[in-house]
Amino acid sequence: MTKEEKLPFISLLLGCVFWGLSWWPLKYFADAGLTGNWVGMTAYGLVGLVAIPIVIKQRKMWQGEGGFLLLIGLFFGFANVAFSTALMQGEVVRVMLLFYLLPAWGAIGGVFFLKEQLSMRRKIAIFLSLAGVFVIMGGTAVFNHPLSMVDFLALAAGFCLSAAGVVNKKANKIPMASRAFVPFIFCPMLAAIAHSFSPSTMPDMAPTVWVLLGIFAFIWLFGATLLTTYGVAHIEASQASILQVTELFVAILSAIYIGGEILTLKEILGGAMIVVAAVLESLPSSE
Repeated sequence: MTKEEKLPFISLLLGCVFWGLSWWPLKYFADAGLTGNWVGMTAYGLVGLVAIPIVIKQRKMWQGEGGFLLLIGLFFGFANVAFSTALMQGEVVRVMLLFYLLPAWGAIGGVFFLKEQLSMRRKIAIFLSLAGVFVIMGGTAVFNHPLSMVDFLALAAGFCLSAAGVVNKKANKIPMASRAFVPFIFCPMLAAIAHSFSPSTMPDMAPTVWVLLGIFAFIWLFGATLLTTYGVAHIEASQASILQVTELFVAILSAIYIGGEILTLKEILGGAMIVVAAVLESLPSSE
């Protein structure tokens, strides 16, 4: 593999590491008194200010597919706000595993909106991912208790991320930069709407926290987006999907060794099913 071929792989892996570790600064901001909505309105809003001129500059390239761009922004935007809130309030391992119900949502969305045919492999992937979540939720005990808000947000984030992926496949003209950065324009708006239904007072934060929030916005979020976007754009979709499972492993391992979380047997079994489902879903259709 040449240096030019290695660069996208390294870029995507680094992006996955950033996203997999994103719970760490989010937990810090939660301890500082911020909610997921406040992070959406501040950190994501700062990146949004940079994203606006990028998207506007490329308007001639995505004209005619403005509706698709709007949907990408809405779905990705909601996914980011819901995911951030779930990570800040819940257990990282549980949130990540529920979020990774992506194979089921992606396959189902492909059938209904892209008219794709489900192969036996993809049916098995759907079954494994749903079964994995069923195990993680406690098996039959899931019917005795309603989903918590954190569980719902994690599942909703994964669903919206898959929905954005389906729209991305439908769109043909939208340039990669606009696809990657339009969610940061919608994140603060959606966070503000969510905040209006569950208002909270902006905490009195030390200047250090504001500095770290800015670093998180432009180094962590903006940097991870650039790394992931470049990697996905230069690697085959099936390979990129498999590499992106790295994000799940990074999040779980770091939550255990840094966050002190404990992986239960049901989470191990359910997580294994979801990982296998993600790999199956990402294999080329010819296989």
